[in-house]
Amino acid sequence: MKCPHCEANVELDTKMYFKSFIGKYKCSSCTRKFKLQRGIKYYAWIAVALFIAVIDSYFVIKFAKDTTFSSVIYTSWLVILFFTYCHFDRKIENKMPTIKIN
Repeated sequence: MKCPHCEANVELDTKMYFKSFIGKYKCSSCTRKFKLQRGIKYYAWIAVALFIAVIDSYFVIKFAKDTTFSSVIYTSWLVILFFTYCHFDRKIENKMPTIKIN
């Protein structure tokens, strides 16, 4: 990402990603806030990711329902899905254009 105030390159790391839940980030150089300009491609990515997560979760539930540790298997699957989604979402957000917040 590029800070729209000072034009510095800002790397969206894991700490910054989880700290800013609503998508407002702070530049490490000038400490001013900015946000991402999300377009239709970003929201399409979210829709596809949610669809895949629901379908995969259905199959995991179907597979695990007859086992003794079904809740452990399903919870493990949800944790894997969460961190996988966050990794790819952070990579996508790193390449997005930014806009100023006054």
